[in-house]
Amino acid sequence: MSESPPAVNPQESGYRWVIMALAAASFTLAFVSRFAWPPLMTEIMPVMKINRTEALAYMTAFYLGYVATQIPGGLLADRFGPRLVLSCALGLQGLGTLGLGFTENYQIGFFMRLVCGLGAGCVYSSCLKSIVNWFTPAQQGLAIGVLYFSPPLGIAIPNLLMPLMNKSLGWAEAFRALGLVLAGLAFVLFVVMRETGTAAAGPRRKFLGGLGFVLRNRNILLISLSGFSVVWAQIGFGSAANAYLVKSLGLRLEEAGRVMLAYGLAGFLTPALAGYLCVKFPRGKKAMLIGGHLALAAALLFFGGLNGLTRVFLAAGLIGLLVSFLNPISTVIIADNAAPEWAATAGGVGNSIFQVGAVLSPLAIGLAADARGDYGLTWAILAAGALVGVFTTALVRNPKSENKVRPGR
Repeated sequence: MSESPPAVNPQESGYRWVIMALAAASFTLAFVSRFAWPPLMTEIMPVMKINRTEALAYMTAFYLGYVATQIPGGLLADRFGPRLVLSCALGLQGLGTLGLGFTENYQIGFFMRLVCGLGAGCVYSSCLKSIVNWFTPAQQGLAIGVLYFSPPLGIAIPNLLMPLMNKSLGWAEAFRALGLVLAGLAFVLFVVMRETGTAAAGPRRKFLGGLGFVLRNRNILLISLSGFSVVWAQIGFGSAANAYLVKSLGLRLEEAGRVMLAYGLAGFLTPALAGYLCVKFPRGKKAMLIGGHLALAAALLFFGGLNGLTRVFLAAGLIGLLVSFLNPISTVIIADNAAPEWAATAGGVGNSIFQVGAVLSPLAIGLAADARGDYGLTWAILAAGALVGVFTTALVRNPKSENKVRPGR
């Protein structure tokens, strides 16, 4: 049943901060569910009797599902509003994560990771839709920047808690507990979250109209390719760094977890800054993206040439800073070039292209690691992907919020 529109403008209502909190919690747990696997990967490999390529393929399984539901999730959020879509998405993630805690069979676990990814794929576009519905265009840059505190938090939490839970409870119980948390948030969202009058009007629009508009928008597609290069580096680093630090540099599992915690926590310093700079200097978004991609490629190569806990700790923090700076800018430019009625669809299409990098990156570095017997090529592979964003961003025309494109009827 559709809820009646609120009596006040939602973009002037204090309830928009509740929406912001619910969106951020959903986005955070979507990252927690995807990065719960790498911290315990080396512990579970002997149990399942699998090699590095097979273990990293669990990340690929997640992203196969994640990419598959990006566009459908965006279309559904534009049509029915983010409340229902987010609740179902988190419930599906909870089911997949819980199921992984009940199996030692590789194939069943692979399927559970796929199920988890199918749910997570609907989260980003629904969160973006919530922000566009509840915040004015002038507020959206900063709101998106705040939303992007979620990825570093979602990376930090599993790297901190999963090794501790593994030590005290075991890896299976750790995944079961996380699955129950995801299911609990799904219930809270369904009960607490409200829609706006804009969302209620969404079903009257042609269901696939937004998809055609987005696919004809050159800027959205180019920035999506730029986002692909960031995610290629981000997910490749998050997938391989734990094993690299343990197997190649000889760190303990807990020490590797602390390095990845630094990677995650460093990201808290830059998302809001990126959102603020997008509002303050709208003409500088393109230059910020190009410079950030160049710095990210250099930082990845730098990380791969280091040894010693303190050095890799600092280098991982630098990579976290850069990734968390670049991601919000890409999202803001996509929102700039979409219209409110198609915000979730634009986000879904953009993120589906972003996440192709997440599907391919763990597989590429896993194959290279097994072929060489070490992770020596990993950082060059990730840096090369980061450079793709330099060229695609350079082709973007006037990525400014004040030049927002409007869809045809």
